[in-house]
Amino acid sequence: MEKTVIRNAYVASQDPLIGNQADLDILIEGNQIAAVGRDLEVGDTAVVDATGCIVMPGFVDAHRHVWQGAIRGVCADWSIMDYATRIRMNAARFFTPEDMYAAQLQGSLEALNAGVTTLTDYCHNILTPDHAHEAIRGSAESGMRAVWNYGFNFPPSESPHFKSLDQRVAFLDEIAAGYFSSPDNLLTLGVAPEEAMFAGSPEALDRQINAARNVGARMFWHANSGPSPEGQAPRDVAALAERDMLGSDITFVHMAATEPDEWQMLADAGASVAFTPETELQMGMMWPSSITAREYGVNQAYGTDIVSNNSADMFTALRLGLQAVRGRVLELEGAMETGVPVTCQEVLAWGTIDAAKALGLDSVIGSITPGKRADLVLLRGDTITLAGWDRSNVAGAIVMQAQSTDVDTVWVDGRVVKKDGQLVADTKRPCALLEAASERLHEKISAAGGFALSQAQAFGRIMAVAGSEHGEYVFDNEVV
Repeated sequence: MEKTVIRNAYVASQDPLIGNQADLDILIEGNQIAAVGRDLEVGDTAVVDATGCIVMPGFVDAHRHVWQGAIRGVCADWSIMDYATRIRMNAARFFTPEDMYAAQLQGSLEALNAGVTTLTDYCHNILTPDHAHEAIRGSAESGMRAVWNYGFNFPPSESPHFKSLDQRVAFLDEIAAGYFSSPDNLLTLGVAPEEAMFAGSPEALDRQINAARNVGARMFWHANSGPSPEGQAPRDVAALAERDMLGSDITFVHMAATEPDEWQMLADAGASVAFTPETELQMGMMWPSSITAREYGVNQAYGTDIVSNNSADMFTALRLGLQAVRGRVLELEGAMETGVPVTCQEVLAWGTIDAAKALGLDSVIGSITPGKRADLVLLRGDTITLAGWDRSNVAGAIVMQAQSTDVDTVWVDGRVVKKDGQLVADTKRPCALLEAASERLHEKISAAGGFALSQAQAFGRIMAVAGSEHGEYVFDNEVV
């Protein structure tokens, strides 16, 4: 069994029994953390000198749409309605399986480069079976640990492959058996049910949830993102609870319009929530509801969401989210004489061990704990951005100061995927594939009139998909 010892690191463990300590060694045996302590006796073992460096658990991104990297940055000045209509109701249909593969491979490597060792990949553009096969292939080739979400969403298409919900459920069963039968796979299966309005009916949504449970998949669901145009709360959580569908196997995403009784329902069910501050602040889903989640004892996590808008950098997501939460509390309660309402240590947990719990993987990853998988990140402490970092607050150094360029070494399942600041994988090919996919997509979208739809087209497609029950629906005023 291959063994490596990391010597003399400042360890930010996220394990309450180990805490944050300087001058610790970490022994990796195979794919596991075998021991953590000072001056470990390890025999003839490969040594990584981490003097002056920080070692932390790999970031766990609880919500990311990796496939959208092929249209990187197009949402930079868009609203939530722009996003929903221009990508979900328009551009998504132009992706080929080849485009999905390129985006998944490059996007997963991009995450690894930034110290993200695990992500929830909310893949909601499965236009055909080959789109799913190629998305999974790209993710698997990257070496990333991921919960790959089978998205039930039904993007508009002039000639849809899946003609019914029955067909999509049957394909989920096929995907589960074909790719996710081994417990040692770095990829595990998740399911992304449609948003309540797009599911078409409560019965259709319940069928998707039951289909996920039938294959043992955790669910990640866009819910309670904002009030209706009339100002009414969506009450997505309450609706599930009323139908006895709420459970600890669902992680609810965004959640800004969640009402107090629903927060209690989440707490009682043991469910988790995931926030994506870069998107939420821009697109009117407001500041993350972290203080409310903490008040009710609901486990919370953070994610980067859409690379069509945001960076793939969890340092940025956590830092922005933390400051948004602090600012919101101080606005409501007034400035404090000393201290802040949320600490960097707490927010670092949201990006590591608490996020692992939101993925159902906290017994496997999320902390530097003997027996867990060796998913680790080494940050150099002598870089131009971290030199002189505050040894009394390692979480503050990570959350408030560190950048992706400080990520020197990354291990996933005990395997080195980044070393000396460079990914081990060949990055030229994935980048070239993504460039080609991006060029193809922009050409197709431009030839079809561009990203923007007229108001009539936009709302027509949204309402047609929402009411289709996955049978016939109207595409540009033609029944297909």
